[in-house]
Amino acid sequence: MLYLAENLTIIPHGGFGGELHGIIKTDYMPDVEKKGMRLVGLFVIGIRYNEHFALWELDDWATLDRIQELHEKDFWMENWKLESVQYRTDWVRRILEPTPFSPNLAKIKRDDKYRATIYLFSQSRLLPDKVSEYISSVEKEMIPMAKRWGRNLVGCYRTVAGQADSNEVIEIWTTGNSNTEYGAIRQAAQKDPALKQWEAKVGAWRTQRQCRLLFGVVDFSPLRAMDEYIQALDLMKAG
Repeated sequence: MLYLAENLTIIPHGGFGGELHGIIKTDYMPDVEKKGMRLVGLFVIGIRYNEHFALWELDDWATLDRIQELHEKDFWMENWKLESVQYRTDWVRRILEPTPFSPNLAKIKRDDKYRATIYLFSQSRLLPDKVSEYISSVEKEMIPMAKRWGRNLVGCYRTVAGQADSNEVIEIWTTGNSNTEYGAIRQAAQKDPALKQWEAKVGAWRTQRQCRLLFGVVDFSPLRAMDEYIQALDLMKAG
């Protein structure tokens, strides 16, 4: 199993990317799903709302070849490219390998604990000889800690190709359905002495780290807010 991560810079057209989301759903997803690529999550990146993040699940490397061939040779995909450039200015990709404890799409779809309005995205670059140790520490130490605060691991991946090297690890965590929940989870984490000890240890292994908030507000994304939150957002958009 592989995953394709895409950072999208969009032209909002007065919204949060609804136009681009619409054509991804109707004009892109049906074709790539036939080739073995499935959407896991499509998110708006917090604060910088012109940036979006998409995560796709692929069966194997051969699937990536089929997707590449689709992009290069399919007539309808050429139309998709022409249509989509009206809504996006950049499209950066990474190929990811999941860790053994990272839930796959089938598991995500079966359990609502992976659904949230707000997700925490963590991207760490590590010393080459510390990557495996860091991943093991996420599994054995961070996951139990995070559960105490109210976070669940959605995915943990190692970058294997694309705009980075294999020393990069990406994690995605649920972190609440409202600002209040997010604040409570954040406060619980900050007060936990076990987190301070863990950060002191793994901080020596990291050369760089970036954290962002992802908003799960796209209604056809498997990773998304619970339906009542999506409906409330739709009502707000409608005025």
